[in-house]
Amino acid sequence: METFLQDLRYGARMLRKSPMVTLVAVVSLALGIGANTVIFSVVNAILLKSLPFHDPERIVLVWGDLPAEDNNRSQVSATDVDDWRRQNAVFEEVTTYSNWSATLLGEGEPERIHGIQVGDGYFSVMKGTPLLGRTFLPEEQEDGKDFVVVLGYGLWQRRFGGDPAVVGQKVTLSGRPYTVVGVMPADFQALPTSLVEPRGEFYRPVAEAHDENERGSRHLRAIARLKDGVTVEQAQAEMNVIARRIEQEHPRDNTGYGVRLVSLPEDTVGGLRATLLTLLGAVVFVLLIACANVGNLLLVRAASRQKEIAIRRALGAARPRLARQFLTESLLLGLLGGSVGLLLALWGASLVETLGSRVTPLLSGIKIDSRVLGFTLAISILTGVVFGLAPALQATNPDLNETLKEGGRSSGTGRNRLRSALVMAEVALALVLLVSAGLLIQSVMRLRNVSPGFEVENRLTMNVVLPSAKYPQRPQWAAFYKQLGERLNNVPGIEAAGFTSILPLGGNFDGRGLAVEDHPKPRGQEISADTYIVTPDYLRAMKIPLLRGRALAESDTADAPLVALINETMARELWPDQDPLGKRIKFIDSERRSEPWRTIVGVVADVKQYALDKKDGLQIYLPEAQYPTSFMSLVVHTAADPKAMLAAVRGEVYEMDKDLAVYNVFTMDQLLGDSISLRRFSMVLLMIFAGVALVLAGVGIYGVISYAVTQRTHEIGVRMALGASRRDIVRLVVGQGMLMTLGGIGIGLAATFVLTRLLVSLLFGISPTDPVTFVTIAAILAGVALGACFIPARRATRVDPMVALRYE
Repeated sequence: METFLQDLRYGARMLRKSPMVTLVAVVSLALGIGANTVIFSVVNAILLKSLPFHDPERIVLVWGDLPAEDNNRSQVSATDVDDWRRQNAVFEEVTTYSNWSATLLGEGEPERIHGIQVGDGYFSVMKGTPLLGRTFLPEEQEDGKDFVVVLGYGLWQRRFGGDPAVVGQKVTLSGRPYTVVGVMPADFQALPTSLVEPRGEFYRPVAEAHDENERGSRHLRAIARLKDGVTVEQAQAEMNVIARRIEQEHPRDNTGYGVRLVSLPEDTVGGLRATLLTLLGAVVFVLLIACANVGNLLLVRAASRQKEIAIRRALGAARPRLARQFLTESLLLGLLGGSVGLLLALWGASLVETLGSRVTPLLSGIKIDSRVLGFTLAISILTGVVFGLAPALQATNPDLNETLKEGGRSSGTGRNRLRSALVMAEVALALVLLVSAGLLIQSVMRLRNVSPGFEVENRLTMNVVLPSAKYPQRPQWAAFYKQLGERLNNVPGIEAAGFTSILPLGGNFDGRGLAVEDHPKPRGQEISADTYIVTPDYLRAMKIPLLRGRALAESDTADAPLVALINETMARELWPDQDPLGKRIKFIDSERRSEPWRTIVGVVADVKQYALDKKDGLQIYLPEAQYPTSFMSLVVHTAADPKAMLAAVRGEVYEMDKDLAVYNVFTMDQLLGDSISLRRFSMVLLMIFAGVALVLAGVGIYGVISYAVTQRTHEIGVRMALGASRRDIVRLVVGQGMLMTLGGIGIGLAATFVLTRLLVSLLFGISPTDPVTFVTIAAILAGVALGACFIPARRATRVDPMVALRYE
């Protein structure tokens, strides 16, 4: 222990003697270790930490599987779940859930609160015991008996002040009285927002009909808990058998309808795994570059201490003892770099949280906890050993005869080769990161250039819902939205205002089975189309181009002939060589089997409903007056900043009904940005890491060439004395550096050609081996290396031959 403390004190003195070397080494390591700490904190928060549920690995999502539609996350019906519950032997319980929101009335302004509809057995699946009161009774899952709610802890505290007497009280939700029957404890978490968004704050019964007429009404989701000892694979095998059995028994509704199980942790974080592993690989590359950089610095420093080491060896110092001394210095540097890196990570974690919170709420709780601190300490020690080992072995094995000669100059060929190899490794690793960042940048740029099918700028969106208790009749819905639209269109600063049932890029959809008059399909194999219920001004507010026929008009009332618009893709796929105008369609589902035919009166441009990189599907627009709905999204086209018109829009809504809440307020710019947020998040972080790698590689090349110039001062003096020009000297020095750089670029191109294929899921519109990107990035890296070589080369041209020869 005493020897170790001596080594620490001696190492600290040696580091103080070379402040610039120490500073550069600590900064390099801090960048590498800090980047790794940030990404590990993200991995820790998302992949390593258990979800806040009881035995989350045993909770599985039960999705419908429709291979014919390439949809393995289809919703289910209450009748489906009844069959699964009766026939399975792998679940403790299986039940339904869905999102549900309501306007809470009481003191203050109306507030839209978000909840979860849950089926019988939900709290059993989630292992939830109420803090106060009870959960739902089986009979409360019947329509008309379902006016009961269970409050989440947060809502109970926020709106009811934590009053225990709230159980048994009435609360008004969307104009109807509900009885509070229970309050869940603080540690009972709502389902992740990947399943129910926004996060639910209360619970109410699903209360869906469980009969054959509703088997095809698949608008719920299912969740189950596995029995002890049952794996997801075993449960999947049994559910496949059950699905085939039900398909044979009910071919009309279940033909081609399978079941897919996925564990809750996998469903929640699976989509982020590839991105996180990519970023983790990137920061490992940054750390390796930093290690190579510091290793080179220590090799240079060790070369300047050759005579000291040779004397100590000649006096009897053992090589292991000297190597331990060098490794102690390296560990000190590693720990210093780790300490500074941890400070950088605190800032970096907040940056990642800001960038990633729109990608997933899981990124909104990143913390530097004990596990992350342990990781930082371990990686600091490991890097200290990694970058210090080669210099320690090289420095403690000097040629005593050459080193101790007065004026002797050891060629140090082995050291030079090692330094060159480290530089080439830095260049190769930096090239991989730079090309990856370049590919992601181009992907995001190409996505931004994709036309969404509508105008994005100066569009304000929000939801307006009419409670059925106050607006029970469909004509009331149509009249309300028509009147509100007219009022908004007369507000100064508003160019157009329209309503739609589904906003593009909002993450929602309404797919419906469709019968086409001249394309008959058997029951269960109908064409599926995304359906939008809109007011006549919606297309104008969004500037969705009309390509053929006419738009929807105020004359398309409930008493007028039923009409519809279709998108260009639907017209092309169903009537490639015909005019679709005048063709007839109708919807087929369990609730509207007798719906009459509708006539197609117009064709509009395709709209990107799901994401900019998703294929356009079949889309139908219906006039709201002919297909009323109580839930609509408002789109306002403003002349200036859309957010500045929010107060005016809210004012018009409240003037019509003071009990309505306006919520989910976004601009279309925000929705568009959110749709590519994952790619943008990856791009920004990879750009930062690639920039750090480029700087470190440039510093590494500069350091090696600078040291080489110092080492070759005598040679340069001789060359200049014999008539070499300044251009010759520059060519000599730059040539040495560029030879290493080109070697690193060659290795890097080969590695990049293989590794960028792992980015395929994050790329759009560009090949992972795009030659233009490869060549451009290689040229940029070569340019940076040339600049790093040119600075010491200029210094070499100022060597005075007489001074150099006299010094030698």
